[in-house]
Amino acid sequence: MGTLDYIILAILAIGAYSGYRRGLFVGIISIVAFFVAIILAFHLMDWGTELLAKKVENLTFMLPFVAFLIIFLAVILSIRGLAYVVKKTLDLTILGSLDSVGGSILGMLKTGFTLSLILWVANSFEFKLSQPWVKESIFYAYIQPLAPVTINFVDGYTPIVKQTISSIQELVNTASNALVN
Repeated sequence: MGTLDYIILAILAIGAYSGYRRGLFVGIISIVAFFVAIILAFHLMDWGTELLAKKVENLTFMLPFVAFLIIFLAVILSIRGLAYVVKKTLDLTILGSLDSVGGSILGMLKTGFTLSLILWVANSFEFKLSQPWVKESIFYAYIQPLAPVTINFVDGYTPIVKQTISSIQELVNTASNALVN
């Protein structure tokens, strides 16, 4: 095992501990809440922008971003708040300990996916890890392809991924054009 493996293991251990504390139920609900929040935020963004436009006269080019963030955070916080209430009830039963163990596994998987996503983005910006580290690493070969494979798999079944990425790019272009003008 090389230096990179120790770094990967430390990051995965932090993810496992975080997942253990949260539990499987809250972990799964958090993932679902994230996707529901993105979808609702995009669908309700125009409505939110109209509401904000009535109240704000300056910085109108930022209103779609602000509306998106407000809706996104409101949905996430609402769903996760309900999940934590259910989790507290679960902890009082025998399922509480199973929930924690399952949460640690899910936490490790989520952390591995996030690490893979970071590596994928870094590689797309041509940021390369030290080749000796990569060559002597055992875990890098398992972590690195996790995000690209998962996203390509999901993208084949749900066109919303492409639509979401296109919407984000459109928002960024609109805001950057407004800043230039």
